[in-house]
Amino acid sequence: MYIAFKLNNFIMIFVDTDIFIPIYLNLADFNVLIIGGGKVGTKRAISFAEHGAKVTVISLSFSDELLKNQDKINLLNENANELSEELLSRFDIIVTATNDKVLNSKLCSKAKQLRKLCNNPTNPEESNFIVPIYYTDNKLSIAVTTFGKSSLSSKYVLELIRENILSNNAIYNLIEAMGDVKDLLKDEIKDPSKRFTYYSKIFNDEIFRNYVNEGKIEQAINRAKVIINE
Repeated sequence: MYIAFKLNNFIMIFVDTDIFIPIYLNLADFNVLIIGGGKVGTKRAISFAEHGAKVTVISLSFSDELLKNQDKINLLNENANELSEELLSRFDIIVTATNDKVLNSKLCSKAKQLRKLCNNPTNPEESNFIVPIYYTDNKLSIAVTTFGKSSLSSKYVLELIRENILSNNAIYNLIEAMGDVKDLLKDEIKDPSKRFTYYSKIFNDEIFRNYVNEGKIEQAINRAKVIINE
């Protein structure tokens, strides 16, 4: 649900957290605008650039880290109070990270009216997307958010997951084995609905899971073949 009201001739849009859906985006070739060159703006800019986005930062001053990364990030010395709709419309994703909360709200509201994805770190409930605290490796990614209430709590929850769940090698064995099972089923069974039935059956098979827990991936796949041919 969206809740909207006018403030100084700007339509303020607040988003009910119940309607957020987690989405992983490939940011390659996305045009991202960061408004604000301070600590938060720097963190967002570096992160987006590292993940393949074309990042521009607009500010009257820039952090040393941003200045050191001008080969990866475009820096524009402009007044955030004077940004036009035409300029905002050039970008796919906009982050309002100035030290002026009212300005951040106005800019994010304008961005959303232009149908852009906007994150306002100083007032997350005005955002239509959230940047979570996350961990990722080459097999698994975990993201946690408290919808702006406490980034420290998000970090704490993420560490609990890493220490108490991801530290178990059986989790990664299962991911590897089920990836192989998926490939096997694609080769053996053409009907997607039948593939899903077998996929679930194999996943829940006690013998298969015992092999996985012991790290015996080849035996686990052989067990999957037995199930498919039953």
